[in-house]
Amino acid sequence: MEIFHIQPIVDLVTGRVCGGEVLWRPGDSPPSPEELEALEEDPSFNIALTQDSFVFALRLLDRLQSNVWLSVNLSSRYIGSGKMFFRPISRAVADLDTLRRKVGKRLVVEVAEKGVAGTSESQFLNELALLHTIAVDDFGTGDAPLANMLSLTFQKVKVDRSVISGIDADSYRQRFLEWLVAGCHAIGVDVCAEGVETESEVAYLRRIGVNQGQGWLWSKAVPAEQFETLAVPADLITQSLGRLLNAS
Repeated sequence: MEIFHIQPIVDLVTGRVCGGEVLWRPGDSPPSPEELEALEEDPSFNIALTQDSFVFALRLLDRLQSNVWLSVNLSSRYIGSGKMFFRPISRAVADLDTLRRKVGKRLVVEVAEKGVAGTSESQFLNELALLHTIAVDDFGTGDAPLANMLSLTFQKVKVDRSVISGIDADSYRQRFLEWLVAGCHAIGVDVCAEGVETESEVAYLRRIGVNQGQGWLWSKAVPAEQFETLAVPADLITQSLGRLLNAS
């Protein structure tokens, strides 16, 4: 039984799937509160699951014959300097260095805004950024100083659903998001909106230049073989997503 599913991420300009987030789905279902607590509080379990998600993503990216990318979540709370992080992965993936170079920026490493802190953690993330894409996740929920983000080489900001939900009717949050989008684009960083659920929300997000969207408006997390049907030539992607949603 596969323990990871993938939630599609949509390019808001084309309306097509451009990537996906690898999510833990024990028993093919979202984790229970108890399982989430164990993931949060058990460093060994957290790191092992993160390493498994890297293996899963690298293998799938190696199979995908497209520009579709995959993101994995990494908790810098437990990773420290990351010196031993890739050792178990190298035992599971043949010629790991070659494969990492092959997938390159198509592997996106998400680190929560509140976890962007510490010299050793930032150093490891910046080393990852030499090969892969770094995304600041859950932006809008953390209490980390902005200075911590500025010490990090990142190419994407994912805005938390608490900011996005109902934003089409909230002028205060609209001004905040417009400020964020302008600032990110000024430094060459994409913005992805999480938790998008309505056409009205996505119309507003598209109008202010948000690059990507993720949420139940398009799809829940799906097994890898279903996601692979979306990683097809661009003229077929929208049709494939429609079939997937109709079958869900």
